[in-house]
Amino acid sequence: MEEFVKTMVMAIPSVCNEIENLPAFLREWRKYKLTIPTYGAIFMSQDNSHVLMMKRYSGNWSFPRGKMESRENPEECAVREEFEEVGLDISNLIKSDGYSENKREEKYSTLGIMNVS
Repeated sequence: MEEFVKTMVMAIPSVCNEIENLPAFLREWRKYKLTIPTYGAIFMSQDNSHVLMMKRYSGNWSFPRGKMESRENPEECAVREEFEEVGLDISNLIKSDGYSENKREEKYSTLGIMNVS
């Protein structure tokens, strides 16, 4: 990640002079990133034998989810993220009482659980 950011920053002259200490900047950015809640959905087959997951840029597998934008409620975030990540419109499936909350590494993640055929 650090090499990628360094390459991007160096390509933008107005920004490359502003960031003198890239490792410290990235540490602060990672801390900030953990403060933004994420929302998404877990899709399971009716018999619970299959679940929808996606491979992240990092190479890790995860349930489709993403960060909440300003002026967005959790349900709107989950609907938008599912569509952006895997192309599914879950607006008619999502329920505000069907959530599982998880806190890992100081980061909150909330996922709706949905059974689909």
